[in-house]
Amino acid sequence: MADPAQAHIESGMASLAAGRWDEGIERLRAGLALRPDFAEVWSNLAFALREAKRIDEAREAAQRAVALKPALADAWNMLGLVEHDARHFDVARRHFSRAIELRPALAAAWMNRANAAQALGDLEAASADYQRALALEPRHAPIHYNLGHLHHKATGDLDAAVRHYREAIRLAPGYATAHHNLSHALFLKGEFEAAWREHAWRPTREAYLASRKDGAPALPPPGALGRSHLAIVGEQGLGDVLFFLRYAPLLRARGARLDFVGEPRLHGMLARTGLFENLAARSDSPRAGAAIEILAGDLPLLAPEAQSPASVPAPFPLRADPARVAAIRERLHALGPPPHIGIAWRSGEPRSGLFETLFKEVPLDGLGLALREAPATLVSVQRAPGPGETESVASHAHRPVHDLSALNPDLEDALALMSVLDGYVGVSSTNVHLRAGAGRTSRVLVPFPYEWRWMREGASPWFPGTTVLRQSAAGSWGDAFVQLMQGTGIP
Repeated sequence: MADPAQAHIESGMASLAAGRWDEGIERLRAGLALRPDFAEVWSNLAFALREAKRIDEAREAAQRAVALKPALADAWNMLGLVEHDARHFDVARRHFSRAIELRPALAAAWMNRANAAQALGDLEAASADYQRALALEPRHAPIHYNLGHLHHKATGDLDAAVRHYREAIRLAPGYATAHHNLSHALFLKGEFEAAWREHAWRPTREAYLASRKDGAPALPPPGALGRSHLAIVGEQGLGDVLFFLRYAPLLRARGARLDFVGEPRLHGMLARTGLFENLAARSDSPRAGAAIEILAGDLPLLAPEAQSPASVPAPFPLRADPARVAAIRERLHALGPPPHIGIAWRSGEPRSGLFETLFKEVPLDGLGLALREAPATLVSVQRAPGPGETESVASHAHRPVHDLSALNPDLEDALALMSVLDGYVGVSSTNVHLRAGAGRTSRVLVPFPYEWRWMREGASPWFPGTTVLRQSAAGSWGDAFVQLMQGTGIP
């Protein structure tokens, strides 16, 4: 007679192999209800729950597995992964070490312990563990990817990063995150032609394609653009949309008809450009005529002649509403004499992972001290400043910092403010893109690891006239703040 528990378990494992996580979880639980002492199945259940982003349940399942069978290395490795996802890197590192003690040849545990060490800033230990993992499994693409990530995001050795990303792709050609990070490393090195080829693997594009019922959107050949009606679909953040729209006028000049589909807060300023026939919030919103949907990030692929650093198009031109400009001029005048310099010290939100380039932050004391001698009225444009942050900058700057952060949510107000301010000093954000569109320059403080648009040295070809002030790979802002102090006399 067939074992009903085993039948549930085998069915559940088949569901997991097909990526049907919820179905697999249900069937594994049914098997465990009949055989609750099966440690390996608890470990597999933890794997499925982690894939389904049910972290607390995954932790409970992995803990059950190691309690039932303390010598099960795979379960300790899984428990480490769950704790790593929860950003408990010290705890995760201990669990990976236990897995290695139990099975020294478990390459995944060495790699995972290296990831935890990297997240903790122990780069020497991370490198040693990655090398041990590679010695055990030299053809394991994720190990090469993570070594590339270490050099890209932690040591700054871009040549080594590119080498390992490419080896990961050679071993696993469809490795999307390896392609994506490779594109960023190549941009930082100034190898734009190769970088744009890899740029098509970005996660937002992968998610968009997966959501399409009619398959991948067609990219018309550049020579056929004169006969095309394109609906440019916004992706990523607002700043990213504005960044990539710089390529749209090139397509219009060739005769392409353009629509825009995306964030309604952009519609007013985009309508004033006269570039778009229709503006819609969603792809299924009513608009005139059928159009080929093109993701904003794919626009450079339709303009190969504008992909090199020397031929990068100017920022997408934006004109602020005149009435708002006049009102904000009066408001600034009431705060103090010109020049008026906008400042911001943080952008983005911290997220899980090893190193985050989307979250940018500079120390409040250093920023304030660097601005102490600036002959200007300081205006905070920091989105959602934390308690006491504005006061801290003001204290170190020895002058008031006037808070205009409430203007940020309304993009028309933000554009008007960015077009009027005499200068901007701070991290990259949507405001920097608005300011560039208004034809103004900035002093941008760029944390390490450097976001690809800001390059690893020199100026950024995408932001002409903007001064880039970089944190060192060792984490120091000293040189950047010295340069800022030397230049604040000129907005």
